[in-house]
Amino acid sequence: VVREIAHKAKVEPRNLILLVAATSSIAGSLQINARSVETGLHKLYELGFDVHRIKSATGTAPLSPVAADTITAIGRTNDAILYGGMINLYVTGDDASIEEIGPKVPSIASTDYGRPFAEIFKAANGDFYKIDPALFSPAQVVFQNIETGKVHWFGKCNEELLRQSFGIRD
Repeated sequence: VVREIAHKAKVEPRNLILLVAATSSIAGSLQINARSVETGLHKLYELGFDVHRIKSATGTAPLSPVAADTITAIGRTNDAILYGGMINLYVTGDDASIEEIGPKVPSIASTDYGRPFAEIFKAANGDFYKIDPALFSPAQVVFQNIETGKVHWFGKCNEELLRQSFGIRD
């Protein structure tokens, strides 16, 4: 694998450094939670939105607690984005198309929404492709039209589900 990657990168294998982090580690949790913008942009692309209208984007998601096992870690890291992630998109163009596509973007638009991801993942026998693709998106999506000045906000944070997923007790 290293030789193949090095070959494609046109570097000597000895000059290639691969970073690997288990999902159930702080680094693993961080690198997955940092993908809120990526998931939102992918969802918009899949919905047919012209992503070239997006001039800038920022995103946040809570850093999920490290889990003792991989399935719990996969659940927590995904829940951080699905139920706690928020992206801000600075866009151009008309507002009508944003109003039309906006409700379809956040994770709440999915039929799988509302259960911890670990539960959804187990029900799909560990096969991501059996999960409703509409689920893979941040909880909240904010479009800020830099031409019209209008702000469009879709979705909501689900703090109760995050508390459940993260094992937070009152």
